Amino acid sequence: MSFTYIRDLQSFQFNKKLKVRLCRMWRQKLIGSNDQFSGLQCILVDQMIDAIQASIKDIDYDFIAPKIKAGSIYEITHFHTGRNKPSHKVVPHVAQLFFKARTIFKELPTIHAHIPRHRFYLVDYTQLSTRIGKIDILTDVFGHITGIQPLEQKMVGHERLENKYELCIENIRKEDVRITLWGDTTKTSDSQALQQLTSPIFAAFTRLKVNNFKGQNIHQREDKS
Repeated sequence: MSFTYIRDLQSFQFNKKLKVRLCRMWRQKLIGSNDQFSGLQCILVDQMIDAIQASIKDIDYDFIAPKIKAGSIYEITHFHTGRNKPSHKVVPHVAQLFFKARTIFKELPTIHAHIPRHRFYLVDYTQLSTRIGKIDILTDVFGHITGIQPLEQKMVGHERLENKYELCIENIRKEDVRITLWGDTTKTSDSQALQQLTSPIFAAFTRLKVNNFKGQNIHQREDKS
């Protein structure tokens, strides 16, 4: 069986084989829960620099999670595809992959330098206003971190306390954007650790929702998509 490129995948397909790098993965909390998760999500990229999201149900998490790690390249078989979700998409692909316990991951040597380590769909700061209030696809940005506010706790919906901190980033044109991190995202991006790094610090931020607050503000809550 020959390899299929990500760009050639469509919904409701079986018996395909991929050669991809697992760029990043994360767990999603169930809506309204502080300690229950809905499986595992992954972003995969291939040599054509196209990306697709893969979803693993919680029932299959314990079978699959020990077999994969971010940054590695895999030959993947025994999966199926479906429609990408109508909102909160992470990558602009019509399809989404679904991995189960029977999915086979064969790790390949990382000498395949032609497969990039990451794939972001970066939005220019001048175009962020067109993303305000839209949730069909989430937003990626890149910039120089110019300011970091300390971690604090805020009441959300008069129901629970959530961790929160803010950063400012700017681009080469000295345009700036404020990013607000909430909930579990504050754990994966340690504000104290960032402050201790030697300047300049450049970072990519992904899966963001854009709101307007005293100018342009990118607002990332804990992921419930």
